[in-house]
Amino acid sequence: MYISRSITPIVFELLDDFRIVSINGPRQSGKTTLSKEIAKQRGMEYYTFDNDATCLTAKNNPINFIRQLSKSPCVIDEIQLVPEVISALKIVVDEKNETGMFLLTGSADLFKMSAIRESLAGRMVGVSLFPLSYFELNNTQKNMVDMLFNQKITSFKFIKKEYESMVEQMIIGGYPSVQGKSVRSQESWFESYIEARIEKDLSLVKKVSRENKSEINKLLRILATMTSNLLKYSSLSKHLSIKDTTVKSDIEILEALFLLKRINPYFTNRGKREVKTPKIQFIDTGLVANLVGVDTHSLIVSQREMLGNLVENFIYAELLKHTTYSKKSTKIYHYRDGDFEVDLVLEQKNGNIVAIEVKASSTLKTEYLRGLVRLAQNTGDNFKAGYIFYGGDEILPMSRDGYDFWAIPFGVLFGEE
Repeated sequence: MYISRSITPIVFELLDDFRIVSINGPRQSGKTTLSKEIAKQRGMEYYTFDNDATCLTAKNNPINFIRQLSKSPCVIDEIQLVPEVISALKIVVDEKNETGMFLLTGSADLFKMSAIRESLAGRMVGVSLFPLSYFELNNTQKNMVDMLFNQKITSFKFIKKEYESMVEQMIIGGYPSVQGKSVRSQESWFESYIEARIEKDLSLVKKVSRENKSEINKLLRILATMTSNLLKYSSLSKHLSIKDTTVKSDIEILEALFLLKRINPYFTNRGKREVKTPKIQFIDTGLVANLVGVDTHSLIVSQREMLGNLVENFIYAELLKHTTYSKKSTKIYHYRDGDFEVDLVLEQKNGNIVAIEVKASSTLKTEYLRGLVRLAQNTGDNFKAGYIFYGGDEILPMSRDGYDFWAIPFGVLFGEE
């Protein structure tokens, strides 16, 4: 069954305005399914470089290949497999200068591959497709980021799930291929997925040796245990016995493959002690759970710290998906000023922010508001709303030091009832 993806209208809009549009995202996030659906709706031809014959033809004579394809609008799936066509795309789109000529998909971040970035600058715009959000899985036609900024979230009628059920969903994650599978099949899929990314895809971003692959595999598994925490390069370099610069380079590779992201700190003009260290978050909590080796029972009963980290990662990952189709461009940061912190800060281009503190438990305390108050004080009129996402099931008002906030069940992220 085809699940409608929320970024589809944006892709159509961009195809009307630009010569090349790219859909970037992790392997198995649904790019091929979406691009085929768009091709069907717009009458575009479809080609994939996963096809050996097509791949070989494109590599042997890229300019003729692209010229032939340009006779009608088309999709080229997995473009990163044949970087030889990039210069040909530049030549052909400059010759024809028509909008909607090519829709490209890539499982490595095309904008982090220098050859593509430089050759197609001004000719290509990109959108990101991440694993399925729970709004998409439950066919909820709203945007959580927009609701947080306009505060409509406070009256949102959401699906109420048992706490254990929500944790189970986090462990499954959003990859289409694991939905509806048994636990054993899910575990097998994730192991195969991780192996394929390390063995097959690393070389798409950077030339790596067998030793490098082993090093990056270890780093990935260590980072999974650190999800939602500050990223300390020196500690990682000591643990792996490699240089700080190598750790940074390896993490950049994992970012380019859409496995994880570094969340930069949010800075204000007034705060004087903001931490400059990024946080680490994964694109999918199912991947984290598999790398760490946790299940629902162990998380709830004995691994509460990891549960808290996973809940924060889940909220981050879901909000990241919603930023891809929110009304205004929005980026996600974290905030620390001395011993004050806020887990997630959403900032629009106009400088307006929404702040979110995350608590995995169902209990609420006013002391949880300390970081939100400090950030509100330091950002003034740019501070539009502050929330605590928690494990309860009621939307509740809270206040501290003259500031009003809202406690929001993280169950809102599962969609509308």
